[in-house]
Amino acid sequence: MTSNIYSDALFKLAIKEDAIESIIEQFETFVTLAHDNPDWIILLDSPMVRNRTKRDMLQSLGVFDELFLNFLMLLVRHHHVHLYEDIYEQWNIKSRLHQKIAYVQLYSAKPLSKKRLEQLKEEIKDYLPGLEIEFNQHIDPTLIQGERIIYQGRSIERSLKKALDDMRANI
Repeated sequence: MTSNIYSDALFKLAIKEDAIESIIEQFETFVTLAHDNPDWIILLDSPMVRNRTKRDMLQSLGVFDELFLNFLMLLVRHHHVHLYEDIYEQWNIKSRLHQKIAYVQLYSAKPLSKKRLEQLKEEIKDYLPGLEIEFNQHIDPTLIQGERIIYQGRSIERSLKKALDDMRANI
């Protein structure tokens, strides 16, 4: 809930300032930095460090513009920096829809060929009219064979594991 409020605010501001692309790049940079330095998030959320020091630290990186820096400082002031992953996920959904991109989670037992990826795009394009489809591929060896496709909480599963589970349920 809180994450959605932050992502909505950032999205509306990015639209107003015509800064969608810029924010996408900066948010990706921030997420990468946070993953590489998890203690950094603890420091940014800590009430023991002055906000001015935190702002100086973020500015010294030289990678964030004023708009994104102010957004980060909003998170800092409210001790919500630890929510960055959820905010980023919500932000991605909003920004990609604005760009007319459907970011689809694709699970398979093994890596898929480019040809198979194109076949899957063709198969699901009618479910996502007007959107360019991008797959985020995940390997899930429990699927045995086939794929599971998830977009905004909706799932299509066509795997051997699913077929076996369905058969077991009907016996």
